[in-house]
This record gives sequence, C-alpha cells and structure tokens, in this order.
Amino acid sequence: MSRTCHRVAQATLLVATVAACGSKRDRPTVLRDDGGLATSPGRDSAARPGGPVTLAAPPPVPTPPPGRPPLPPGAAAPTAAEVALGELLFHERRLGADGTTRCASCHDPAHGFAGVEARSQNALGKPSLRHTPTLLDVAWHPELAWDGRAGDRIKFVMGHATGQLGASLDDTARPLLESPTYRAHVARTGDINTPGHTAGAALTAYAMTRFSPESPWDRQERGVPDAVSAQAIAGYAVFTGKAQCATCHPPPLYTDLGYHRLGLIASPDDGRGRVDPAANGQFKTPTVRGAALRARFFHDGSAASLEAAIDWHLAGGVGQGATAADVDPALPPIQLTADERAALLAFVRALSAPLPAGPPPTLPEDFP
Repeated sequence: MSRTCHRVAQATLLVATVAACGSKRDRPTVLRDDGGLATSPGRDSAARPGGPVTLAAPPPVPTPPPGRPPLPPGAAAPTAAEVALGELLFHERRLGADGTTRCASCHDPAHGFAGVEARSQNALGKPSLRHTPTLLDVAWHPELAWDGRAGDRIKFVMGHATGQLGASLDDTARPLLESPTYRAHVARTGDINTPGHTAGAALTAYAMTRFSPESPWDRQERGVPDAVSAQAIAGYAVFTGKAQCATCHPPPLYTDLGYHRLGLIASPDDGRGRVDPAANGQFKTPTVRGAALRARFFHDGSAASLEAAIDWHLAGGVGQGATAADVDPALPPIQLTADERAALLAFVRALSAPLPAGPPPTLPEDFP
C-alpha cells in the first residue's frame, strides 16, 4: 500500500458540516479502517490540519425539460450534493491510471456526452469494444450499455470506470480524500460507503441528470411561433410516415429503448446476445435527440455524419454486405425524394439544441 493510501486509511479524517449547503449531517466525519465513512461524535473538525472547508451551495438538481415523460420509478433520485461531486469526478484526471484520462475524455460534453472517435482509447491505451454512446437522457433507460447488460447503475459505473480508467475507483478515489475540499464534498453527500462506491454513486448521479435541452422542435410543439422551419415541419411528417423512423424512434424520447439489428456486420459483435442469445447481433436504439451534436453514430462508430447515419437506415442496413437475416424487419429500404430527405434531416436537426457552454469545473488542488 502506498504511503498516501496508508495515511488516508489509518488516519482520522475530520470534515466540517456544511449547513449552508443543506447538509443533514451535524457531526464531523471519519474514515473507517475499511475505507467507509462513519460519524464520530465529540471530535472537533477544526483540529484537522488546514481547518474546515466551507463549500458553496450546490446548484439545484437538473430536471427534464417540458414535454418529457415522467422519470421511471426505478430511476435514481440524486441529491444536489451528489451531482456536484459527480461533476468534479467526471472531469477528474486523477481517476485515470495514466493521470490524464477522465470520463469526459470519452463522453465529450461538447459532442452531446458521446465519443468523437469510432472507438475511444482507455487509460491503458487500448481501444474500447464499442463507440462511446451519448449520456443524454439515459435516466429513462432501464438498462445501460449498447447491449443493455447493466441494470444496477452504480455497480455498472464502478465496473465501467475500472475498464476505461485502468484502475478501480476504490484505488483512485481514496487518495483524492487527501484533499480537504473533496472530503467536504463527500461528507455533504452523506454517503458512508467506501470511497469507490461514493465516487461511483456520484458519477451515476451526474450521468443520470444529463438531459437533452429543450429543442426547437419542443418549442414548436409548445406553440412557440416560428420555432422551426416549414421544412422541419414537413420532415416530421416524413419521420413519422414514409421513412418509418418513428417505428424505433418514437416521440417524445425518440427511442423505443429496445434492441435491433442494423446490418453492421463488419466487426463481429454479439451485442444483446451476450445477455439474451435470442437477441444476438442486436443493439440498443439510441435517442435521436441531440443527434446533431454527435460526431459518430452506431455502436461501431462507422457513420461519421448524421447524413451518413440516416442514409444507412434508408438503404435498409445493407452497406456492409448484410443479408435479410442480419437486419431487423423494422428496417426496410426506403426511397425518398431529395426534398423529402432534406426535410427529414431538417427535422432531426430540430431535435437538437446546444448544451450549456462553459469551462469544466475547477478541480480541488488542496492536497497536503
């Protein structure tokens, strides 16, 4: 065990209560020998070298824009403190085994929290199995990942972090508690589990609250005058009618949350077959919301533009030599006129809105 980890695991770490932030904890916090947090009555947080850290009140928990369905009963109900900690950890380079790879390295906020490359590299320099999907609106997904293998969200995030960041969160999050600021964030969440679980829960809270913003089409449906062009309005008729897109991408989420085969056979992948052999080669339907923000499409990242992704669907998924057995029956070839295709593109673009711009959060640097 490194000297840093030993010091964190064995020393009593005191954290001040942050009443201004709405914390329910009124006692300082210590780290148990097993790495979890436990209350310690009668200890003075001011005794900790450097004194207590007072945090500004966290922003409110993001909520879905108007027009979205209620969040499913099984969806996480994160606190503002968890989301605030999760945002820091999402951008935290020290969670990567290489000291530079972050969650945001693959789930790029500038591209709808999706990957830019066909397959991103993990912290160990190895390519990922699949293209990095968007995090937007995953709160409605009962199962995570392209193959839907994950039902327990926190457990999945912890395992996913190990694979992508090159080390377990228990190993990389523990040294972060050397920072009084990070300790204060952890105490404010009230999580008394191991540092790895605390980090996984916070990252999950942040990911589950990445909602696609209200789009021009949403404003159109709310009756805002001139929210979209006449071409986009015509494109909605094509999307729900002749092009049959709404079969698998029904509004308002613009995904059926199901699994389908798109004829992407160039790179063999069992997909959903890893969970259900009867669904071999199927992959989860991504939402069309925010699609114009993404740089790549499909589980293999083979489509490098929105136009290419739409044309793949219109052609019936045969571009890699697939046969009818390799393609879902819900994906027949569709012949559109040039005007219909342009209208369809205009509508799909109207389902995207820029994400709030701004620099990443300032990470704690107050390490001993």
